[in-house]
Amino acid sequence: MFILTLISAAAALSAPTIRPVTGDEVGSISGKVVWEGDRPEPKPDHVMDEKATTGCKHDSMSKKDESLMIDAAGGVANVVMTIELAGVKPTVPTEPVEFDQEGCHFKTHVAVVPVGATLRFLNNDDTNHNIHTYAKKNSAINKNIAPAGNADQLLDKAEVIDVKCDVHPWMKAYVVVTDAAKYAVTGADGSFKIEGLPAGEYEISWWHEELGKGKTAKVTVAAGKDTTLEHKVSAEKKAGGGRRR
Repeated sequence: MFILTLISAAAALSAPTIRPVTGDEVGSISGKVVWEGDRPEPKPDHVMDEKATTGCKHDSMSKKDESLMIDAAGGVANVVMTIELAGVKPTVPTEPVEFDQEGCHFKTHVAVVPVGATLRFLNNDDTNHNIHTYAKKNSAINKNIAPAGNADQLLDKAEVIDVKCDVHPWMKAYVVVTDAAKYAVTGADGSFKIEGLPAGEYEISWWHEELGKGKTAKVTVAAGKDTTLEHKVSAEKKAGGGRRR
């Protein structure tokens, strides 16, 4: 018994101590993308033929053009923000990421998924939808989805994918497949938050369907601290390179 106790004590002394990373050891960025200068006129609502909307859940319908949404305070919605960390890959969800259709409208206009994730297209309307993805690196889909049906697709290459419905031509959305470790999409007020960042200096890459893509100013993140960032965009300072990653 005495020998066993000594062996157990020696093993405990020699074993490495595994300490989990705490919130005090990483920081975050709370930011906002705002419009600078004169704002463009809002785009007209989508024109929907009444017959074409048969079977659409009308309580969920939206005719609003979502390609450039700026709120009263200048916040720009649907801007994708990504940060790459050396040697760190994004966490791939174990369950499919759901991309829903309801009211003949994509409930998510811009979705970000990590490379290796499975995207599940849902149909919560009482009419058929035809999912048509315009992918260049991943496999493209051109598939009918019946009411209450779904279709899965594995996305294993980084790119921006246009998503449309051939039955309802006003329906359009985007899926951004990324290999960045950290990512976020700005909300209706242009705000976003990226957490779990080791202390250091970062540039955030951004993408928007109308404004193109670019990088923000450098921001320094301290352990246990939240750093604020305001990034300005405008038609005059539209980024180059188009929308494809």
